[in-house]
Amino acid sequence: MRSPRTPNQALRLLLAEAGWTAAHLARQVNALGTTQGTPRHYDRTTVAHWLAGSRPRPPVPGLVAEALSRHLGRPVRAEDTGLLGPGQWHHGLETPPGEGSAVERLDRILRDTSRRSVTLVGAYSLAALAVPQGPPFAAKPLTSAANPASRVDMTQVSSARELLALFSRADASFGAGPVREPLRQFLSTTLLPWLRCDMRPAVRRELFTVAAQLTYLCAFLHFDMNRQAAAQRFYLTSVELAREAGDPVGHALALRGLSVQAHALGHFTEAQRLAEAAVRTGARHVPPHQQAFFLGQLAVTEAGLDDTRATRLLATAERCLERSSSGASPVGAFHHGSLALQHAAVARRMSDNRGATRALDLSLRCRPSDERRSGALGLAELAEVQLAAGHLEQACRTWHDFLDVHPHIHSARADDRLRALTAGLRPNAAHPAAAALLARTREIRPGADRHSDRAHRPGNVP
Repeated sequence: MRSPRTPNQALRLLLAEAGWTAAHLARQVNALGTTQGTPRHYDRTTVAHWLAGSRPRPPVPGLVAEALSRHLGRPVRAEDTGLLGPGQWHHGLETPPGEGSAVERLDRILRDTSRRSVTLVGAYSLAALAVPQGPPFAAKPLTSAANPASRVDMTQVSSARELLALFSRADASFGAGPVREPLRQFLSTTLLPWLRCDMRPAVRRELFTVAAQLTYLCAFLHFDMNRQAAAQRFYLTSVELAREAGDPVGHALALRGLSVQAHALGHFTEAQRLAEAAVRTGARHVPPHQQAFFLGQLAVTEAGLDDTRATRLLATAERCLERSSSGASPVGAFHHGSLALQHAAVARRMSDNRGATRALDLSLRCRPSDERRSGALGLAELAEVQLAAGHLEQACRTWHDFLDVHPHIHSARADDRLRALTAGLRPNAAHPAAAALLARTREIRPGADRHSDRAHRPGNVP
């Protein structure tokens, strides 16, 4: 606790700059904590204690900094709030001195997530999205302190690639729930020690490249389970691993992942900037199906900002897919079903429900049967569009198709859609089709009964 004789002038100045009262800051921190899985119940009295000098435990300093960043339109770090003690570092996105390498960042986030305490992970941060935009670089090899005699070669690289493909297929089929912890364990107990071993430069480049892809996948798994702060930290670590490998494609993949997450959370300007950076960084280095992967996300972020450009980008992505012989890859897989879903997202932002319906129908027809999670989310999106257009019975039939798939996947985003189903149908509960559907939903228990992750608002489907 800070001494009462040392008022928190830094926080007082930030509140004055924001034009906020203590009560308003408390409400903003409560709302932000709820959306990020760390609900708070503060009031003006709590903030008065902070202004007098008390220091709340993590992740509260990060939540305060994030709330102020969003309102002021500039980065505010946890240290800037005066809520951290001398020499104390915010758990989360700020990196303490001496922990600057990508391997050390990966070690830190793996340790924080292993403790199963969301307070150690910190808060999702707009300020942290100012990621490096320059060309990737290949860092100097680390000196192994654990076992200088141990060496890593292409055998380990090949096994990491095999597991990347395995984890990716399992996620697409079953959702992130059964995959997230096994992947985190592999990163922690196997991959991390490999990254610290002695190896030839060529092997090091390949191992760091696949490590960046595995970390990207781990980020997406946390995103699918609504662990937004952890997902952001894994994406940012993937950026650093790709840069140390000198890999522009991995760098671009992580930027696109950050864009998808920001868009899903409603940060549309940041999402567009990140998608633009991903195209600029990686599009010229990838095969046509992955060019479409990058361009399609940029189109989604342009919708509502520049609809003409969004339409042009979708047309360019379509031409890229026509030149592609295959859309398969462990990360960055993309096909006509994926692009149709992005057509639907653009159409919805343009208030074109008819176009969105056509695109979602096409997406579901083109979606491979083993992509069950994406198929379920596509069905949910179609039902929501049908309901918004006033086609209640049609929407109920689509929702039933969604409920056929839902028990077979473990995804917080799918559970969000189940909750949206219930909320959307309640005004029509007297209609026989809606009543039957609502009765069926009462037999399904999403959320805490299926997993411990908090629900979050639905996001766009990558």
